[in-house]
Amino acid sequence: MKRSSIKYLALVLILILGLTATGAMADLNVVKSSTNITVDGKAITPDAYNINGYNYFKLRDLAKELDFGVAYNETTNTGAIDRKAPYKPDPAKLIAGNWAPATRARIQAVIDQNANKGKYVVFDFDNTSVIFDVQEALLIYQIENLIFKITPANIKAVLETGIPDLNKVIGKNADGKDVLVSAVIADLVSDYTWLYNNYKGLNGSKELSYIRAANQYQDFSAKLRFMYNNLGDYFDHAVSYPWVTYLFTGMTPAEVQKMAADSHKYWAAYGRYSEVTWTSPIELPGQAGVLSASFITGLTFTDELIDLYHTLAANKIDVYIISASPIDTILAANSTMGYGVPEDRVFAMRNKLDSNGRYINEYNYDWGGAGKYAQTQGPGKSTIIKNFIAPKYNGTGPLMVFGDSAGDMNMMTDWMDKGDTVLGVIFNRYRNPASDPLTWKASAEAAAQIGKPDARFVLQGRDENKGQLRPTEYSIRLGTTEEVLVRPAA
Repeated sequence: MKRSSIKYLALVLILILGLTATGAMADLNVVKSSTNITVDGKAITPDAYNINGYNYFKLRDLAKELDFGVAYNETTNTGAIDRKAPYKPDPAKLIAGNWAPATRARIQAVIDQNANKGKYVVFDFDNTSVIFDVQEALLIYQIENLIFKITPANIKAVLETGIPDLNKVIGKNADGKDVLVSAVIADLVSDYTWLYNNYKGLNGSKELSYIRAANQYQDFSAKLRFMYNNLGDYFDHAVSYPWVTYLFTGMTPAEVQKMAADSHKYWAAYGRYSEVTWTSPIELPGQAGVLSASFITGLTFTDELIDLYHTLAANKIDVYIISASPIDTILAANSTMGYGVPEDRVFAMRNKLDSNGRYINEYNYDWGGAGKYAQTQGPGKSTIIKNFIAPKYNGTGPLMVFGDSAGDMNMMTDWMDKGDTVLGVIFNRYRNPASDPLTWKASAEAAAQIGKPDARFVLQGRDENKGQLRPTEYSIRLGTTEEVLVRPAA
């Protein structure tokens, strides 16, 4: 029998067993049999069972011979075949993959020492569980496909939401002149009104290909991205992080999740990792003038991290996600890309819904209890743990925390002195000691403790040009070829 036929047979067997399980157990006649099969000319004799006249094989026996992945979800009591994943003889152990050996060994040691003990771990998502940022990628996808439900009458109020000073300088234009927030918003309102009235996916009649060639579309694209990029540089993260979520105003959670799932699949298949710059057209300077904004293309939902999530689950160590991206963006990635975390263990930025179940441009601090739901960034991540997660574990903090930057350091270190958090795993983005001193300090400690069995922090390298992890603590940054570990102190 050919490998492809065996894989198909295995899937059929799962379906048959599922149907059989729904019948009365008393009606089953099970007898161990000795059925022989041939795989690529090689005879194998896996354990077989004759159930009511039909032969069945253990799925993991077939997976071992054919080298495909098998997963089991205890929550839903279902099995699954992953044709792209390798066979894993012990679900409680990490696959080798591109982990730095010392990092992998330290993580596995913590897992082995704490399996089945009622512990939990917390993952950041962007630039941790995935290479690059899912919400930044989604913003580009949303712009390029003009997926909006905001009316021209409301767009100005949405864009202004949460910004404390509309007359603040937010950067410079191509002429070197200061650009005010209010000027960028004025141009965006004008552009969006034209797009809304002309694009057939909104309220017009023209195809997207026609729209994309228009100055108004190019101006809108560059200036919306400029706004997103620069808010974080000129305002507090409490302003910039929720701002991008307000662009979902008028959508239902299901609509946002579908858009996000489509974006994740698009960027995962994109295959190119590079920095792209959009510049607004000189023919339409508007009030802000000509502006440019850059972003990175491509996403990698790494096999190593997906495997780690499942390895932790196999060891009865609960997995949580706390992300500064919007909740539906993360839920879509979790379900679409196979991370398999129960939905009630995913925490991310949440907006309020109107009476029709559509998002409005207001953060939902009251989700789960009046005033309990902090912004899921920086110190807010620790607040989420204290309010929603730790109470389920007798008030204890996470066993391990996985992150990449300052936004993760509070939850990575707040429970270390108590001894609850024994390991912080830092995905190495070569942080700057001036702009991100906390991550830099922890990274320096990790570099000094490589291979030590009691290291508090470990580093994991990645190659941003290839969109993959590296089997070392050293990273290669986008557009470079140099291996880097920890940036020198200023």
